Amino acid sequence: MSMRCRVALVLPILLVALSSRTAADEPPLYAYLGGTPAASMVGYTPSELDPRQEANQKKLATSSIRADLEALRPAFDGLVLYGYNEGCTPRIVGLAVELKFRAVLLAIWDPKSAAELDGVAELARLYEKDLALGVIVGNEGLTFGRYEPDDLALAARRLRKTLPGAVPIGTSEPLGAYAKGEWKLTSYGDFLAPNVHPAFDRKELGPAEAAAWVRGEAISLAARSGKPVIVKETGFPHAGREGFTPETQAAFWAAYLAPGRVARPPAASSPTARVFHGVAFESFDLPWKSEASGLVIEQSWGLLSARRRPYPAFGVWKPGSGR
Repeated sequence: MSMRCRVALVLPILLVALSSRTAADEPPLYAYLGGTPAASMVGYTPSELDPRQEANQKKLATSSIRADLEALRPAFDGLVLYGYNEGCTPRIVGLAVELKFRAVLLAIWDPKSAAELDGVAELARLYEKDLALGVIVGNEGLTFGRYEPDDLALAARRLRKTLPGAVPIGTSEPLGAYAKGEWKLTSYGDFLAPNVHPAFDRKELGPAEAAAWVRGEAISLAARSGKPVIVKETGFPHAGREGFTPETQAAFWAAYLAPGRVARPPAASSPTARVFHGVAFESFDLPWKSEASGLVIEQSWGLLSARRRPYPAFGVWKPGSGR
């Protein structure tokens, strides 16, 4: 996750929904997220990868990726990725299948990259029978000015010609971006994947109140859009500011998961409107994020340390924890 800032977008382009689905052909991803056993996905960037340098993608040892996924597997059976790189991503997905993960949200960091778009589509074709799959096209790139609405629309049209038909797509922005009328984010793709961070947007809230606020905002978004909402990022850091400790991080996740991993608006505008809460953010502490941002908080979201040692919050996600 990147630092939050305000970036004005002057191009008023409608982001058109490029597909519509019914319950009869519901994607396997939704069945996984709403099924039994309860879905447990986690945002994953390899613990020993600094992606700021392209060469590091191929330098990263396969044994390091395996060690990451083996450390995560006791609590999680799904991964949420952030981009595609031919030197790294195919290895992650291949090992996820080997280690019996059940789902992967593939991702495209740069919607203008044909290599990312085509690489993700090829992985989806290769593994559609092994994994419940979805694709997130872009991450906070409208908010931070890395691409424009036209780029998202073009990427989606290309993907619809190359992805298996059962693989849904969406994009991801901070919660506030979904209220920007000129971006029409609620019209894009098959699902919404907001990043909802009380640590930035509701700094005064304790862990239980913050968890309730996230769930309330997500259900409101589902009701307005009539679409499935996957809360892609939320959480409580374990350091970086007063009140952020390993104990409060665990308390946030316990409160967040207690009401259940699927919620529906009380008066849904669409039968497909619901919220999936089965995603944790994020796998490991990532020191390079603080180097890039200058904020201690940015390296402190992990459920495990950079050396793969679990914090108390990791245990909240383990099967049998009662959540």
